[in-house]
Amino acid sequence: MTNNKMSNPVGFYTLLKREFWRFFKIPNNTIFPQLITAAFFMLVFGIALGAHIKEINGISYLLFILPGLYVQNLINGSYMNASGSLFVSRHFGNMQDVLVSPISHHQMVAAYLLSSMARGFFLGIGTLAIALLFTSFSISHFWVLLAYSLLTAILFSCCGIIIGLWSRSWEQLNIFINFVVTPLTFLGGVFYTLDMVPSSVALITRLNPVFYVVDGIRYGMLGIASGSIALGLVFLAAASVILYLAVFRLVKNGYNLKV
Repeated sequence: MTNNKMSNPVGFYTLLKREFWRFFKIPNNTIFPQLITAAFFMLVFGIALGAHIKEINGISYLLFILPGLYVQNLINGSYMNASGSLFVSRHFGNMQDVLVSPISHHQMVAAYLLSSMARGFFLGIGTLAIALLFTSFSISHFWVLLAYSLLTAILFSCCGIIIGLWSRSWEQLNIFINFVVTPLTFLGGVFYTLDMVPSSVALITRLNPVFYVVDGIRYGMLGIASGSIALGLVFLAAASVILYLAVFRLVKNGYNLKV
């Protein structure tokens, strides 16, 4: 890609609008399946299993797992939107339209990033809305919740862009979500506390970065935490900046943008 592209607000808005409506126009593929899955988790784990589990830190088991379900959909939506869009655009030739458009590299990255964050937030908020059908809750620390949510969405949107650029097949596209994100999420303290599992599992959980994301979101929603909230924010902020710079470098160098 050339380096002489200038900032173009109209071009940026057009690409952002296209990427936003791309997922919003096909909700049966991009929205409803994840929300239905979250509802089943609430029914099976939160209500059926939760009836046999005592309160955790003074809250019901359904409320305890709610932040983790929110994180799952926030991560999945952010990652899948960027990775899927870039992969399809590269392999079906739509990327050529973006490459010849008069927008800067930062605007190109920002459009994919913001649209992916929008999908992640849409699914996350949808998860909370579904939870209101089963229980009631209030947000304990809104700004902490917002900060953790924004940084998490940025981080995994960047991951989605990188994998979307790297993948040359559908199998490669799904490697990260199936073999990295899903295991890290399930071992990230979504459904259990550290004292509910054997010491070996507790150790693995503490070494899992997603655990600190779930912990921070849980603190923002419910006011309970197992680790340092400030440290988690610093980690997420640093990781987000590093990955954004990596994404910008890849896009600026035209990495795999032409197939």
